[in-house]
Amino acid sequence: MSTSSAGPQATTPASPSPSPSLAGPFTGPRTQPRRAWWIAPLAGVLVAVPVQLGAAFLLLMSPMALDSCSSADPCGHTEAAMGASLVLFLLALLSLGVPWYPAKRKSLGVGIGVSLIPLGLTLASIGTLLAGIGLG
Repeated sequence: MSTSSAGPQATTPASPSPSPSLAGPFTGPRTQPRRAWWIAPLAGVLVAVPVQLGAAFLLLMSPMALDSCSSADPCGHTEAAMGASLVLFLLALLSLGVPWYPAKRKSLGVGIGVSLIPLGLTLASIGTLLAGIGLG
């Protein structure tokens, strides 16, 4: 006589393993921000803003460089330099907020390097303007 159980078998549903894309983009441990992470971006902003005020003054005064332009003596390079300088200046204004996140999450060197972006764009704007006017 054989005894066989014809009852229900205990089966467990196979649970699918979560794929890496469902786990989220940052599955590693979160890094804590450094204690004085805000010093580099603040110093960058405090240096860049006065320089940007000077660049804004030069941009506002630069149309006077075109007063001597006439049809006989066109100033095409000056107009192009003024446009390029305006674009660089606007990029410098927009980039004032860029250094804050990398300075908080990355290393000190990255924070200092990224904090120099607004100042560099502002100085490029001034240089482009002065070179186009003929003072550089």
